[in-house]
Parts: sequence; structure tokens; C-alpha cells
Amino acid sequence: MGSLFGSKPSEAHVIWRSGRNNGGTKKFDFEYLELWAAHFGVDFEQWTRVDHDRGDEPREQFVCVFRWAKSGGQELSVGDEEWTMGTQRKPRTFLEIDEEGMVRLRGWSTETTLDVEELVLKKTVLKLKTADGTVKKLDVRKLSKRPETTSTRA
Repeated sequence: MGSLFGSKPSEAHVIWRSGRNNGGTKKFDFEYLELWAAHFGVDFEQWTRVDHDRGDEPREQFVCVFRWAKSGGQELSVGDEEWTMGTQRKPRTFLEIDEEGMVRLRGWSTETTLDVEELVLKKTVLKLKTADGTVKKLDVRKLSKRPETTSTRA
């Protein structure tokens, strides 16, 4: 699903609109997102699922997981040995982009869904421009490290 015929505004773009106006088609370069994630040590996942906040049909999802959490599980002790059985890893902080350009961003204390017109990656900073013209910048290093002042369970 990479860019076609060099229409990408810059190498750093993951989402953009083709053409000169906002009526152009949304384009994606998820291959670049995957390369960026690998370069900065971010886990990249791809799956198909229904996210009812963004639609009723299954959509392909491209996900950068910045921090994982473990959930569930049962502790078992035998003598001096302890095991936790049945735990699952699930994304704790992440950026999830579907094939329509809808983004779910989950931080340490918030989660939001955005209709993204443009996503540009500059080193560890995500620059998002939403459909309503709002520009957000987020340094993913903040999503990778647990906040020191907040007691958040992972």
C-alpha cells in the first residue's frame, strides 16, 4: 500500500491527500511507517478488526505499539518458585491507523479517535493534521516511558 508514482509530498509522510486540494484521495505509505517503527525500536503490528468508534465493518489496522501491558493471569507458587500463568500482552500506549485514515491514539491517561488528513514522521515526533485543521505534535518517547508523576497500572 505504498505511495504511487512519487505523489508523496515528502519521504516523511505516512498519510496525505493526493491532488492540490482537500478533495483529493487519501494516500498511505504504511511500509514507511513500518520502517520508521523498526528504526526507533517501536513494535509494528497489522491486523483486521472492527473498531466500532470508527466503523461497523472490519478494517485493516496498522499499529505502532509504544508500550505493552500484561493482563489476566493467575499466580502459582510451588516451594520457592513462582509462576504467572495465562497472562496476555496487550497494547498499553499505541497509534492505530485504519485503511480509511482514521487514527486511534492511546496515551497513558487518554484515548482519542481522529480523522487524519496528514501524518508526518520527523524522528520521534508524530505530526498529525486532522480533518478539521487541528495540528497535533506528539513525541513518541513520552508514550514509551511510564510517566513518573502518574501512578498508572500497566
